[in-house]
Amino acid sequence: MKRILRYALIALGFLCLAGITGLYLVFDSRPDKSGDELTQIVIHDGSSLSSIAQQLYEADIISSPESFKVAAKLLKRTRAIYPGAYSIKKGLTNTEAIEALAHAKAIEITITIPEGLRSDEIIGILSQRLNLDSLKMINLLTDSTLLSIAGPGFFHLEGTLFPETYRFLENSDEFMVLAKMVRHFKNSIQPEMLARADSMGFDLQRLITFASLVEKETAREDERRLVSSVYHNRIRKNMLLGCDPTVIYMLVRRGEWNGNLQRKHFSINDPYNSYLKRGLPPGPIANPGLASITAALHPETTDYLYFVGKNDGTGAHDFSKTLREHNNKVNRYQRRRSSR
Repeated sequence: MKRILRYALIALGFLCLAGITGLYLVFDSRPDKSGDELTQIVIHDGSSLSSIAQQLYEADIISSPESFKVAAKLLKRTRAIYPGAYSIKKGLTNTEAIEALAHAKAIEITITIPEGLRSDEIIGILSQRLNLDSLKMINLLTDSTLLSIAGPGFFHLEGTLFPETYRFLENSDEFMVLAKMVRHFKNSIQPEMLARADSMGFDLQRLITFASLVEKETAREDERRLVSSVYHNRIRKNMLLGCDPTVIYMLVRRGEWNGNLQRKHFSINDPYNSYLKRGLPPGPIANPGLASITAALHPETTDYLYFVGKNDGTGAHDFSKTLREHNNKVNRYQRRRSSR
């Protein structure tokens, strides 16, 4: 009996030792390579615990992917590891690696998108700063999932890449970046704005189309509502809008824009040529900011039907009620430009 008890105690001792060794391997073992050296890992959205563990192992951060998964499950931290790019020290225990990922701040890149840029110009900025595939992003501009986020009526993401300062996770993919911008656009449009647009006969897509014309015509805060009034007045009178930026956008779409707007361009039969087609163009010609959207909804009350740039270096315009008055001003400001 004593001999059986002795063997049982020995066996229990071995089990305890094995348990302690197992716990050490799960929580406290380190890879052979250790030190203060930092390495960067990227955890993509939707990454599994297995793929994260393998990344950490291959980067010499942990000693075993299997033990890391066990530790994460035992510590109930499997949901505390978020997508992003992280700089983490090599040679950590599983516990340290889990805590590092749970509390580390993902590497972010701040990018400011100015008002009034076209989608191709915005993609140029994003692809360069975030090292993304510009062609893939161009193709995503007509992606059905992204368009469903933008809302009914949009057949292209032009107008929905909201100008703002964004903080993108390093190594975000093309879809994630565009989706973040479109969601911000949708969240920026308040219910009262949609109600106001509806009372004016605009759905969201037409509102943004109108606002994009205002955005491209003037960058001056004191003129946006005046420009808006001109286009509202022209639509009300069933006049051609005669908006130069729509013609430029038409040429960009056709791959014919060289920076020089010529008389022959105004006779091209195209849905975006507002010198030939009445009403608003089929869609936005740029991505307007909130100020231009507000101006589209709240135009100044005027009888203006025309405006012309003053060519004085301020970006200001002169507004007119009649064609005769407008033509006189055009001649005056053209002389000013030619005299320089």
